[in-house]
Amino acid sequence: MLNVRNEWMKLIRKRSAIALLVISGLLPLVAGPIINVLQNRFSFTAFDGESFPLVMLSLAVSFYLPLLLALAISDVFSGEQEQKTLSFLLVRPISRMKIFKSKTISTGLYLLALLLIICISSILSGAIWLENFTVHGLFLAVVSFMLSWIPLMALGLLFMFLVQWIGSGSRALTFSIILYLAMMVVNFLFPGLARWLPTYDTNWYQRWINSGLNTLVMGRCLYLLSWCAMFYTLGYYKFSKKEF
Repeated sequence: MLNVRNEWMKLIRKRSAIALLVISGLLPLVAGPIINVLQNRFSFTAFDGESFPLVMLSLAVSFYLPLLLALAISDVFSGEQEQKTLSFLLVRPISRMKIFKSKTISTGLYLLALLLIICISSILSGAIWLENFTVHGLFLAVVSFMLSWIPLMALGLLFMFLVQWIGSGSRALTFSIILYLAMMVVNFLFPGLARWLPTYDTNWYQRWINSGLNTLVMGRCLYLLSWCAMFYTLGYYKFSKKEF
């Protein structure tokens, strides 16, 4: 756990990580009053206090969070390799398994922190600026944000495996972004093929809301967990054989 703490502190002490955490909290707080002004001015209601957090979540999981996840992972692995800090870490009496596990856990915690910050700021903004904010909407928002961690982490573990082949942080980030955009294109053009990708489930919280816990939802959950296990194993295997 000490190494997890060290990796976590290294991650959140970066200026870019702090700035992105702050921006993640400010975006919903700024969007709420803007939407309120527009709705009042044009006399229509597109979003209310109950739906606003889910709208922010949909935007976050589709565009914003995958990019931040790719940035964090490329920095944690390829960035440290490029800066030669990872080679110094390997000199310490700690196994590569513990190093890889610590980096994975700290990345997962960072993703969870981003989700929680966006969730809290979205709920506050919806409650303050928009009508029809309910306890049911509050519960729905919290559950939806927490459920979104699983498909995003599955995508993150794919990034972790792929960046092991790249020694530059900037190239790793560029490749991860291009890969994510390609998977999103597959989602629109080839829906049958998209079912095999984690990007197919970025909005799977909507299936929980609409259908509850049924066979299809459980099947996708098991598939995502299997995806996580597979790419965690492949990522560690490549990390353990890599020369620094």
